[in-house]
Amino acid sequence: MNVFFPDNGFVLLRREEGHLYMFVRAFYKGNEDQGRRLNLILDTGAYITVISRRTAIYCGFDKLPSKVVTINGFGGNGETADAVRIPGLRILDKLITDVPVLIPHRKDLTQEVLGLNVLEYFNYYIDTENSRLYMKLNQNPMPYDEMVACGEIYTMEEPK
Repeated sequence: MNVFFPDNGFVLLRREEGHLYMFVRAFYKGNEDQGRRLNLILDTGAYITVISRRTAIYCGFDKLPSKVVTINGFGGNGETADAVRIPGLRILDKLITDVPVLIPHRKDLTQEVLGLNVLEYFNYYIDTENSRLYMKLNQNPMPYDEMVACGEIYTMEEPK
């Protein structure tokens, strides 16, 4: 198997302060060509994607139906966030729809991550030497299910 997937393209990653960043396009509604460009940390240790409140407002995601949950493991324990499903994210030429994301309530939480709930739609290889993320569609993704535990990084529960 060719681990680099060169026939399916790659995303250039940017290194900064020990993190790898990548650009994706987020869509709220309407023409997909008008999606908002987001710069997210590639975080293979995070199960779910997290965007800041500021980005959510910029993209219009603050208007989507949401459920308030508690996050443990992101900026501390017991933080509340809105769990929403955004209409779509595009990586390379691949559109992933109905994407679960968390939007922390604290306005000072600005770190934004692309989690495994998006990456699981791809077979991927991170080439850290050349700062590239090689990707091809995963034919058997395991889509996010609210009943699935979110692992060590994120546990979500209804606030008390």
